[in-house]
Amino acid sequence: MHNKFKNGMKVIVCGPGENNGKFYKNVPAKIVSRDPYYKDYLVRFKNGTEDWFLPEYIRKPYSRKRKRSK
Repeated sequence: MHNKFKNGMKVIVCGPGENNGKFYKNVPAKIVSRDPYYKDYLVRFKNGTEDWFLPEYIRKPYSRKRKRSK
């Protein structure tokens, strides 16, 4: 299976965490591991806390989503 994010990669988190339901907006973090069954990622923040996130709430730094033209 292809992993979008490798272990140890720096990422930006923008979305709700699964452990405590806290919403993170543009917070830098590092990927710790990926759960093969649920396909979510465990990330560690600078303050040492960890939380699980779905891949749609994680993005690589300096990347933007393309706007759809109508």
